This record gives sequence, C-alpha cells and structure tokens, in this order.
Amino acid sequence: MSILYPWVFFALIPLYLLYKKNVESSKDPQFTEDKKTQVRQIRFLYLAIAFAVLALSRPVIQNSFVDEKFDAQEYIIAVDASYSMQADDIKPTRYEAAKKAIEKLLVLHPKDRFAIFAFTSNTLLISPPTTDSAISMNALDALNPAFILTKSTNLKQMFQTIAKVSHTKKNLIIFSDGGDESDLNQLVSICKKNSIIPYIVASASKKGTALKKDGRYIKDQYSSLVISRINPILEDLAAKSGGKYYELDSSNVVEELSDDISSQDKKATDGTVQVKSYKELFYLPLLFAMAFFFASVTKLHQLYLLLPFMFLPNPSHAEVLDFYHVKKADESFKEQKYLDSAKEFEKVTPSVRSYYNAATAYYKAGHYKKALEYFDMIRTPSKEIKQKIFYNMAGCAVKLKRFDRAEVYYQQALALGEDEDALYNLRLLQKLNLKTGVNITDMLPPKNAQTKKNSSKKNATQKDEKKEGGGKSGSTQQAGESSDGASDAKKGDTKKADKSEEKQTQKGEYKMGYRSYEMINKGYTDEKEPW
Repeated sequence: MSILYPWVFFALIPLYLLYKKNVESSKDPQFTEDKKTQVRQIRFLYLAIAFAVLALSRPVIQNSFVDEKFDAQEYIIAVDASYSMQADDIKPTRYEAAKKAIEKLLVLHPKDRFAIFAFTSNTLLISPPTTDSAISMNALDALNPAFILTKSTNLKQMFQTIAKVSHTKKNLIIFSDGGDESDLNQLVSICKKNSIIPYIVASASKKGTALKKDGRYIKDQYSSLVISRINPILEDLAAKSGGKYYELDSSNVVEELSDDISSQDKKATDGTVQVKSYKELFYLPLLFAMAFFFASVTKLHQLYLLLPFMFLPNPSHAEVLDFYHVKKADESFKEQKYLDSAKEFEKVTPSVRSYYNAATAYYKAGHYKKALEYFDMIRTPSKEIKQKIFYNMAGCAVKLKRFDRAEVYYQQALALGEDEDALYNLRLLQKLNLKTGVNITDMLPPKNAQTKKNSSKKNATQKDEKKEGGGKSGSTQQAGESSDGASDAKKGDTKKADKSEEKQTQKGEYKMGYRSYEMINKGYTDEKEPW
C-alpha cells in the first residue's frame, strides 16, 4: 500500500496537541459524570477527524505501469486547386470529390488536429491546425477556385512549403491529379530530407478526360485535345517516400486511408506514455470517520467542529468557496477594479465560465497577453461560445499589435457563423494592411468623430461616416457568459462598410480575403499551358 499525499498527515500534529490537552483536563476529579461523557464524545470526534485525514492522504494499492497512447495526432492535408481539378471524370468534379473525402476524413478523426493547405503553382495555408472540423471545412468552402489565377500544379513548391512546418514527422495527405510533374527523384529527396510521409490520393481517373474552358475543349499548340489523367509518378512517389497511394474514385478510399494513418500512429514509439494505475482505498478510513463522527455528535451546534475540514486539501474545498470568490469578483468588476476581479476569478473552480470571466477581466485591466492565454485555455463544444472566444482573441491580438494573428482569429470566428463585427474588423485590418508592431491607434479614425457634428449637418455627417468608418478591433464580446454580474462590453462603434465590399461578401457567408488570393496568385503570368 502507498500514500499519494503523505504531507496531509501534518494536519494530525495540531489535532494530537488538542487531544492531549483534552485528556489532561479530563483527569480533573471535580468533573461530573455528564462532563466526562462529553469528553468521551469529543474524543470520538478526534478519531473521526484523524480517519478523515487518513482518507484525504489517499491510500492506494499500486498496479503495474501501463502504456497509454496519446489521444491526438497531427496531420497536414494539401488539396490541389489547379484548373485540371475542375475536370468531371470524378463526379461532380475532382475538386468537389476531394472536398467531400476531406470532410469524411475529418469526421472519422474528431480528436486529431488537421491543417489544410491549397496549392497550385503556389501554396496557401487556408486552415491552421485545429481539431474543429467545422472550422476546417468552412475555411475550405470559402476558397473559390474561380478567383485563383494560377492554374498549374507544382508539387515541388508544395513539398518545400510543408517542409517549413514545425512538425517533427509530417504526415501529409495529398489530394491531387499530379499535374505534369516529372522529376520523381527530386520530390522523393525533399520528402526524405524533411521527414514528410505522403499519403497520396490520386484525384483523377486512369483513363482521364478532355479539359474544357467556357464549354469548349482545350487544345494544345499542336491542335490536339488536352487530356488530363492521373500522373503515373504519384504511385512511385508514395512508395519511395514511405507513404501510400490511393485512388479517389475507389468506393472505400477514405476508410482505407483512415485505417492506414491510424495504424501508423499505433506503431510510433513516441506516441505512447507509461502511466501508473491505482486501486483506491480511501473509502475504508472514510467509513470509520463517519462512524466515529455520528457517535460523537449529539447536538446540532457541535457541527462547528467540522469547519477545519473546509481548509484541508480536498476537491470540495474550491467548490465551497466558489460563491465567495465569485461575489468578490463581481463587486470588483462593478467597481472597475478589473485586475482584482480577474485574480478572484482565478480562484474559482476551473470551468468555461471561470476562464471566460477571468479573460474578460484581464482584457478590461489591459493585460491582453494574460487575457489571450485564458481565452485559449477554454474548451467547449458550444459553437456560439467558440465564436465569441475567437472574436475576443482577435481583439487581444490587435491590442498586442499582432495583426497577422488577429486576422486568423477573425477568420476562425467567421467560419463558425455570421458575425458582422468580426467581418467588419477583418475587412478593416485588410484594408489598412497593418504590419505587426504598428500602432493601430494612429491609423484608425477616432470613435466620437461623428458625434461632434451639429444636428443641422446630419446629411454631411453621414457622408463623412461612410468615408471614415469606426475602428473597434479591440472590443470584447461577453454576451451573458457570466452569472457573476460581469457586465457585457458594449460594441458601441458605428459600422460602415464599403458598398463594393458588401457585394463581394454575402450576408452570413464568409469569403476568403483578397490577400489570401494574392498569396496563391503570387508571381502569376499568363500561363501558356494552364492545365
């Protein structure tokens, strides 16, 4: 038998001193019989407390070590967005079939983290690593192939981009027809040098199909029809790089791919950890403690002797004091003592609400880095709360002048649903083209610029507002997350969007920003063979 918390036994020292004092006093010959009975009952109470301390020390019987596999693995998905992926030899098109396969794969691996890249002659990260399949698919759906000017496939450039990812072992799942790549040895060399393991899903048929543009068949310089089919080097590339090859037109390709990557994870030696298992014995001393307690208590007012239990290290301690800390946090928040409020929220039992309230209080106090840490710690299945968290994380990033991260957070918020504030702020950041470290307060218009206008100049004011807008990237969304009285942050700022931008973005639907298309279209020239 072992004791997991032996330091708990220090509580027995004051208990023993009190007991010894009680024994000495009971030897007084002037004690009546009733007084001696009370002394015996108090001794039973001491025994009850002693056994309770023993239970809190957590006696256990140790079992042998067992190997447990890590729950989550990390994967990278690269989907070909070149023009040939619009071919319809796989219905409805190669690209749409690949998207459906990706969605199915994400559903089969809900605990794993996936990052998604799209590539043509350039490569673009469209979804950072996440376990949230809804975010990943919304980001993929937001990419419109019609806005991609680069039409060819460049596997080499894609592999070079993936090589820069920080993963030690890069499990890369590729959906592509392979384009016209021909240098197999160079591709294999890049994969081996950078620990890239390619699982290649050939997204075309072996027979292929003639490519069309504007309803007409495309012809090459020799007036021959352009036929796009699976690039034969893909199978050799997967085999020589330690990966595996599949064909998208197979009925069970996703299930087979899922089984293969799962089996590879089980073989990995760094994917397990040794964990001790125990057989708990705390209930035995706890039963004795309860028996001695009921033997000792004869009157209700004697229950005050149990107060020391509240201050012993046990799981219920935090829950008992939660009400007190929440009340103090609420009072501090109302008095605008936000830092004190955050400190009190930190003492509450960890939960979505306590983390959210602590983050909000830190934000109000101007401790944006700390607020960002607490928002990032929140784990919840609620889509609405996730959206608010990403919005608020973007606000923290703006305050910290990390505008690149702020754009990502706003995109993640929009991927979860309609949010006019997030959409407005994302547009504003992209429009101002802010660089990390730039002081945003010098670039955004003042909040109250419009309110200073005279009411007789209302029409002129409205025109000025359309030009100026209202910067509010730093606001937080609280929306009733706390029951502790932490009031909601007012969004308050006037939202004015460019009419041309409103046409590009339909209400309730997030579209990929123009800067993203600039990245994937970088270096575009009028390609002679855009297939």
